[in-house]
Amino acid sequence: MVGKEAEDLSRHDKWLCMMYPRLKLLQKLLSDDGAIFISIDDNEQANLKLICDEIFGANNFVANIPWRKRTAKSDVPYGISQDYELILCYTKSENFLAAIEGKERKYYETEDFPDKPWRFHDLTKQTTIEERPNSNFTIINPKNGDAYPVNPLRSWAITKESFKQYYEEHRIVFPGDYDFLNITKPVLRYWKEDDIKKAEGLFGLTAVSTNLPKEVGMSQDGTKEITQIFNEKKFNFPKPSTLIEYLIKIVTYSDKDSIILDSFAGSGTTAHAVLNLNKSDGGNRKFILVEMEDYAESITAERVKRVINGYGDTEGTGGGFDFYELGEPVFDENKNINENIGIEKIREYIWYSEVGVQAARIPNADEPSAPHGKYFLGKYNNCGYWFYYEKDKSTTLDDDFLKTINIKCEQYVIYADNCLLNREFMKENNIVFKKIPRDIMKL
Repeated sequence: MVGKEAEDLSRHDKWLCMMYPRLKLLQKLLSDDGAIFISIDDNEQANLKLICDEIFGANNFVANIPWRKRTAKSDVPYGISQDYELILCYTKSENFLAAIEGKERKYYETEDFPDKPWRFHDLTKQTTIEERPNSNFTIINPKNGDAYPVNPLRSWAITKESFKQYYEEHRIVFPGDYDFLNITKPVLRYWKEDDIKKAEGLFGLTAVSTNLPKEVGMSQDGTKEITQIFNEKKFNFPKPSTLIEYLIKIVTYSDKDSIILDSFAGSGTTAHAVLNLNKSDGGNRKFILVEMEDYAESITAERVKRVINGYGDTEGTGGGFDFYELGEPVFDENKNINENIGIEKIREYIWYSEVGVQAARIPNADEPSAPHGKYFLGKYNNCGYWFYYEKDKSTTLDDDFLKTINIKCEQYVIYADNCLLNREFMKENNIVFKKIPRDIMKL
């Protein structure tokens, strides 16, 4: 026992048990070139990093991004104000790449190189002549003989042997070559066409810093924002939409049709950010929000509606969305089929879980005209599916049931309560038996 810390020894376990299956599912849903951002405070940050390393892979850790949520407070424990939260970022594969618009480079267009813009950069490196002896030489301007000795603490970026090639390629610019350049030593010329080719579609973009810009806002900006939308403070500590907008922007710069999922939607900030971003850059990003609390419709969905239509003096973003409420679960807490949802919903679930494709229509089990019997679900990729189920009695896959099958398939997947068929026979005839998960005590 270690005092107050031990009053609830399971507090971290409870949180981990809640997060782990959700993160496992989110990892499956994540696209190969996508990323997940998770905002977390210091209470569980260390635990979150460990389970994310396990689920996403430590090699797919991207960054720990500090976000300043507030200005310093004076009335705090130990006299140190914890002003930052962390945003953990993970990806699914090496295909992910974030980028942000960089500072625009200055290119020059001169008469000696028409239609060939260029820029210049320092011709020295952060290495001494001892570290780079082949760059320890004096550059001579072939046109006038001016000499430029090497700086012993900062060697030339080229070697004595490569100087001639660079000069013949017009890559070396000397003082006096252009009146508009204010330089006192040789510089290296770079062509814009080479920069574009080297960037491989990322020209004008640069790597993203974990030092977030001030424009992403703080908690007070999120509170101000939602107060303007509802004319009252409807939600505690909402994230500012500018923060989420920034994160979405740096990962969807090349795909403005991306799908953004927020599984802890809260007040709907993510939808707000997506709508704002689409309006500003003409994108067609889509959002999926999940919220289990009772304010999902009155706050989350209502906020999205007001952002689309406009609120106060703020112009609407346009767009639209659908709102759904979850029905009863297919399985109860004991992992048995929930018969209250009806046989047709169960049949639809079985079909989708098997083939992963929504059927236009699953035949009704009670239709007497069903050509392949009331237990037949459908055929997909030459595999037939049967759900041999009766609400009030146990079902058995046996020779009698096989006689009812009147459609030829390469494989037969049959759900039932029991199976009396010989394993070798099933293997020879490509029959797969799957046990129906329901409470045997009811049968």
